[in-house]
Amino acid sequence: MSEHNKNVPKIRFPGFTDAWEQRRLSTISNSTYGGGTPKTGEAPFWGGNLPWVQTSDISEDILYVNGPKKTITESGLNNSAAKLVPANSIAVVTRVGVGKLAFMPYEYATSQDFLSLSDLNVDSWFGTYLLYKLLQKEKNAVQGTSIKGITKEGLLSMNIIIPTDREEQEEIGSFFKELDHLITLHQRKLNHLQDEKKGLLQKMFPKEGEDFPELRFPGYTEAWEQRKAVSIFQTVSDKNHPELPVLSASQELGMIRRDQIGIDIKYDEKSTKTYKRVTPGQFVIHLRSFQGGFAHSNVEGITSPAYTVLDFKDKSRHDDKFWREVFTSSIFIKHLETVTYGIRDGRSISFTDFSTLKFYFPSFEEQKKIGEFFNQLDHLITLHQRKLEHLQDRKKALLQQMFI
Repeated sequence: MSEHNKNVPKIRFPGFTDAWEQRRLSTISNSTYGGGTPKTGEAPFWGGNLPWVQTSDISEDILYVNGPKKTITESGLNNSAAKLVPANSIAVVTRVGVGKLAFMPYEYATSQDFLSLSDLNVDSWFGTYLLYKLLQKEKNAVQGTSIKGITKEGLLSMNIIIPTDREEQEEIGSFFKELDHLITLHQRKLNHLQDEKKGLLQKMFPKEGEDFPELRFPGYTEAWEQRKAVSIFQTVSDKNHPELPVLSASQELGMIRRDQIGIDIKYDEKSTKTYKRVTPGQFVIHLRSFQGGFAHSNVEGITSPAYTVLDFKDKSRHDDKFWREVFTSSIFIKHLETVTYGIRDGRSISFTDFSTLKFYFPSFEEQKKIGEFFNQLDHLITLHQRKLEHLQDRKKALLQQMFI
């Protein structure tokens, strides 16, 4: 491969054909700024009018800060080693959390966890995404979730390859900026739906000690019934079905075929004969006591004999989708603490412990209304989650193909 071809990205905007050139990272800015934490003293240092950027203000993926959580006074800034960094700089985390950075369109100050690149010699957004890709590569080269830190000298001495044409830089920077904006919009929609579900769960189920919910579907006015779990549920241990697919249990996805989550394990038929059969509409107790751990199943299969399979004693009185919302609610998980206090972390809750818990529930018809409502809302949340993940994956792929 020729040197020219080595310095050309796989994907380019039309009209650009020149090879990119290699430089040191230090050449993309004329100034750098460190930081320093303000000293406590007589003069107040928080609550001023100068933005103070912290590592927690910066997302792992969205490379800008909407607004820092803290502000600092001028006297607080003067009592630290930090400087006021000019607008249109790139704030780079150089300590724990390396890989996080943000373009800053306004003046700001930071702690010693940052190095800021200012007075840029490249398009600012192009430089931001160039740095992001570079640091992601550094982070991924080290085992663990993040490298512990990088020196100023180590960062600025890194080699980069950039287009010499400023217009191509601007095209690339603008493209990724818009893509990040789209990702942010989808993240906000997803967060809104998730928050809406939390609020509705609180209103459509009775509060502690009450038997009427705040919000109901029209036509339902009766008080909810209270019963112990032992009068609603029973354990099931149906074995000798090695021909069925093996299921894995999760709090988030419920029961899912193990081969659908990328785990390919060969099983001895003798061992799978001891596995318990799970059918649609049943539940499996699987996780640690203080994490809930009641997985709903939409599929038929077999699961570990260490797990407890639950079914309704009277299926004509109970809707599994309604109870799926009950078992994933924060109220239920909190109730588990009353019967699992002192149990060693890692041990699953037993049916004996669970059976003493009391539950409120409405008529079967109202259960079905509530269960179907939240099932549709969950479907909408899943669609938004998939859209968001698709955009995030697209961004990762394009960063690989549009940079060298």
